[in-house]
Amino acid sequence: MRSTPEETFAEARSAMEHGDWDGFFACLVQDNLIRIAENSVGLFLNSSGSAAGIFDKLCHDNGIPKEKIDALRGCAEHIVRSAAESRAAATNPATMLEHSRRHQQIVAQYQNSLKETIKATPNLSSFVAAMERTFRAESGGGSVSSKLLVDEILDDVSVDGSKAWGKRRTSAGPAEDIGFVKKKGQWYVHLFAKPRK
Repeated sequence: MRSTPEETFAEARSAMEHGDWDGFFACLVQDNLIRIAENSVGLFLNSSGSAAGIFDKLCHDNGIPKEKIDALRGCAEHIVRSAAESRAAATNPATMLEHSRRHQQIVAQYQNSLKETIKATPNLSSFVAAMERTFRAESGGGSVSSKLLVDEILDDVSVDGSKAWGKRRTSAGPAEDIGFVKKKGQWYVHLFAKPRK
């Protein structure tokens, strides 16, 4: 149980220092996981070659219904076709405007399908960790820096109800704001929290 922001920071830092992606992502607030998942899923859908099969297996292994993935992939493919049609219609202003409106609707459908897919994930932190490991194995990079929190300390922590803020510092670099959120008695790191005023 991470009963203080300091305990949560220490757990997240230790997980990152040991390359424990499951442990690290388990320390993040749900909003952060959703944002990272949306980006990671988008990268998979835009990849070619064996990425489609790898992504399908990741989804299957993490309990995401196949129909959600099929619908999402269909929306992504529709975006690509729509973009090509819009470019082809670029010489006619009226047709271009109509294509632009239709393309916006297609993008909105994709975003809704993406949100539904992520909501259907039984354990989002495990799914995000699995995508992170896969990206790193395939390309050497991932959605977050492997140096994040490593050799950092947390200080200047202030708690206001279910939210907290602090400063993460390294010995060589400047301090950066970091947020925390308390849910059901446990604290989580909020990487993208707005700085306190």
